[in-house]
Amino acid sequence: MGILAVIITIIGLIAAIIGMLWFVVGIPFPFLWRRVTKKRPKLALSLEDKDEIRKEIITDIEKILEKEIGGLKVYLNGLPKVTEPVKGFIEQGLAAMTEYKWDEAIGHFKEAMKEAKGTELVALFNLIGLCHFTPGRLNQALASFEESARLAKEFIDKQGESTALGNIGVIYQTKGELDKALKYSEDALKITKEIENRKDEASILGNIGLIYHTKGELDSALKYQEDALKLDREIGNKEGVASHLGNIGLIYQTKSELDKALKYHEEALKLNREIGYKEGKAANLGNIGLIYQTKGEMDNALKYFEEAKKLNEELGRKEGVAKQLGNIGLIYGIKGELDNALKYFEEALKIAREVGNREVEANQLGNIGLIYQTKSELDKALKYHEEALKLNREIGYKEGEAATLGNIGVIYKMKGELDKALGYFKEGLKIDREMDRKEGIAANLGNIGVIYKIKGELDNALKNFYEVLKISEEMGWKWSVANSYLNIGLVYAEEGKKEKALEYLNQALAIFKQVGAQKESEFAENNIKDLIRTRGKGLE
Repeated sequence: MGILAVIITIIGLIAAIIGMLWFVVGIPFPFLWRRVTKKRPKLALSLEDKDEIRKEIITDIEKILEKEIGGLKVYLNGLPKVTEPVKGFIEQGLAAMTEYKWDEAIGHFKEAMKEAKGTELVALFNLIGLCHFTPGRLNQALASFEESARLAKEFIDKQGESTALGNIGVIYQTKGELDKALKYSEDALKITKEIENRKDEASILGNIGLIYHTKGELDSALKYQEDALKLDREIGNKEGVASHLGNIGLIYQTKSELDKALKYHEEALKLNREIGYKEGKAANLGNIGLIYQTKGEMDNALKYFEEAKKLNEELGRKEGVAKQLGNIGLIYGIKGELDNALKYFEEALKIAREVGNREVEANQLGNIGLIYQTKSELDKALKYHEEALKLNREIGYKEGEAATLGNIGVIYKMKGELDKALGYFKEGLKIDREMDRKEGIAANLGNIGVIYKIKGELDNALKNFYEVLKISEEMGWKWSVANSYLNIGLVYAEEGKKEKALEYLNQALAIFKQVGAQKESEFAENNIKDLIRTRGKGLE
């Protein structure tokens, strides 16, 4: 999930510059990879106290529940030894979980607690936490995992303590409290290494990588994901391998290395299809869609987003649905269907707030701000962007902060407060350069070029636009290449260099038509006609 900043600058040949819009994408930030499989028939789970049967049951339950929960870990130690009536309640609760009946499962586990003791309670609080987390009840899940951790420490249950601490880390990660998430995850990792649980070690390494990604520390994120990938490959954990491949793809996506990112996502998608992991498949589809969106292939992107949304709806994953709604809204926004885009963004915002995902919430606030920005309702747009900026800073989401600074800069430019706008663009550029986030760098450079053009500093404007063009060509961003040609052509037109202006405007028009950017095509075409009509006047 990160955020892709798309330059949509429309500069009038004679009229004032209308402005650049950044459509902030609502998914690709690091996923938590919660695993949800297709619904199964109700299972008759047995917890008989026989070694071989117990091993088979534990393996079966772990496979089912790990697929259904994902980034959180399942803890069942001690439960196979329980007797009636505790055993019956646990069997019913686990069966309810496989049917996605989370509240029913919680009821059974609470009944079991009345007779349970010791590490049985550690496992039961963990299971209740899982049941709260999946439908998005983060505070209730946190309370359950904290109690599980406390009891595990009391009963000297290292595995139970590590599981609970890791799950607490995932909760804080989801809430956007990254320093807390990192602390709990590192505590869990330390215990996991002590007890030599390599599968959990790989999982926690991956989650720490996700935290560093969100913090914008991409090299650290890549190191943790590669360590996790190596470990899961060594132990033959295919689901873990697919997850880490996807997360490495996201890192390269944030670095704007799109071809490399696409390679990792396609490898992850292939593996998830092989193992039948539908949620992983949904995440991969969404990320591939974002890559095509960045490349300017909007119809391709929309196809992937729609497929990902459908899968998330089938799986009952509200968070995933919210992200894809945001992505679909993004495409409609770029296509100029603003009311349609607004409908998708508002629906995504509502779901993000319901499940407590503050990063998706911030993204959608920014997207709604962009729609009002496009409609020239600038005060309303500014309100949404400032709310998004505050939220991004609170959760330490650097990509979101940089993008929102750019969006606020655009509003001040539209208001005619050019120096204020320039300050916001430069602040966003500084963050993007620190992260080496190419799309953000290009967007801010483009906006700074626009400011210089308005101020009449045409040489400075050209310098910025050519730098954007270079980055866009290197990264293969067709839409941004076209937009750069457009801006450069309009500067040359203003300088009276009409033949040179026509050369660049025609190149812009050809690419805009290729990527289906109708409004930009019309704008370029109108400017070309104006230049041809005045060709003999003041020709240079």
